Amino acid sequence: MHRLGAFFTKLSQRYLPDPLALACLLTLFVFTLSLCLPQSKTLADESIVSRTAVLGGMWLDAVWNKGFLTFALQMCVVLLTGFGLARAPVCKWGLRRIASLARNNRSAVMLVAIVSCVGCWINWGFGLILAGVLATEVRAQLQRRGVSVQYALIVAAAYAGMMVWHGGLSGSAPLKIASEGLTIQSTQGDGQVTSEIPKITINRTTLSRSNLLLTAGLFLAVPLILGLMAHPTGTRDPNLSPSHGAEALEETADASESNDPPPRTLANWVNQSPVLPLLIGGLIFLGLCRHVDEVRTAEVGVGWLTAIARSVNLNFVNSVFLGLGLILHGNLMSYFRAVASGGAAIVGIVIQFPLYSGIQGLMSGAGLAAAISGGCVEASQSVADLLHLSVETTFPLATLASAGVVNFFVPSGGGQWIVQGPIMCGAAQELHLSIERTVMAIAYGDQLTNMVQPFWAIPLMGMTKVNAKEFMGYCALLMLTAIPIFALAVVL
Repeated sequence: MHRLGAFFTKLSQRYLPDPLALACLLTLFVFTLSLCLPQSKTLADESIVSRTAVLGGMWLDAVWNKGFLTFALQMCVVLLTGFGLARAPVCKWGLRRIASLARNNRSAVMLVAIVSCVGCWINWGFGLILAGVLATEVRAQLQRRGVSVQYALIVAAAYAGMMVWHGGLSGSAPLKIASEGLTIQSTQGDGQVTSEIPKITINRTTLSRSNLLLTAGLFLAVPLILGLMAHPTGTRDPNLSPSHGAEALEETADASESNDPPPRTLANWVNQSPVLPLLIGGLIFLGLCRHVDEVRTAEVGVGWLTAIARSVNLNFVNSVFLGLGLILHGNLMSYFRAVASGGAAIVGIVIQFPLYSGIQGLMSGAGLAAAISGGCVEASQSVADLLHLSVETTFPLATLASAGVVNFFVPSGGGQWIVQGPIMCGAAQELHLSIERTVMAIAYGDQLTNMVQPFWAIPLMGMTKVNAKEFMGYCALLMLTAIPIFALAVVL
């Protein structure tokens, strides 16, 4: 298996462009497709020149979409506050204790994969940051002991939790339909008909028995598959120089700290005082407790744990990271130095996230996402007729496949739900099929092809200093081995 993993890695190194180049190529591909094959009647009626101008404006408006820019800033904050929290003394001690459980290359890969899967199931942002920091610490400790490691595979293990996240507590599709329900527009005759799908609680989606069984299976399968890809005794990364390990170790230390005490001035006393971070951190957690209490009292019978689970989103995670980081560092200057050490890691987010926002705008505005989803619905019915199967069997598979394709162009789970959820759930409603199964099939398709879409690996690359093409080959192989698991899950 490790030879197969090495083969896929060579393919990704040879053919996978840099993530920024990939985002640009996808932009041009979707723009050209929208120009030549518009699925929107309004666009199709335009001349080629007028259509080009309309699409250009549509793309640029989407690039600077306020919602996506807010999301990009949230991602930057979760990355920086994650750095700050991970470098707090008590957290560094905890990470070192966890990292010390890895004794060799294979156990290091499996350990990081387990932490990534569990963390991403709780919250994708939390899991990705935690696994990324743990990956660097595991590698540093093993190098100190003179143990060879496949750092690229360890980074792939840190990213593997993104194949679990959408079936977890922060999954966009289950949370959206649980909080808002779904409004479906359909055409009947010459008019538009609006129908409503009522709210579906997460007890029937995320916390359903079938999803929990699948999640438990992934918790076991993902580390085992990645462990089989690992070289038995480890191997030096061919793309890294022998001194790279020493440099990585140096980066984990706070080089900006000085052993010399600062001058005794009022300003430095304020800067070093533990009172300010404690008060601000306490204020943050007071606000979080109030928010959770509002969720708990909004519905009768909801317990604290359920209320906390429903409250978890990016802002919640950022608040926890910020509050804990301030409190655990003990002074503002120590916290600021820790956060500043992750500054370079957000460059990819700032540049690439707007490009994907533009792609999402084109996919939605030109009707491409709807066309892909609608085509898969028709294909599921045709295959069912051709093979004398029940559409109840083919439709979930078609939903899984269409979600996987759309995710490659619209890698935001929430964005994908907006453009695809009404179409697939509307079709399920017309066919009298399970809405819950359809929601989870969309979620599974989204998380499955994350393994070949480096969008969510941008923060991870910033933390680990490893380019996507060095580890996405392992992720692609993981995806291929997991396809039968997800297919069985949506059918059964």
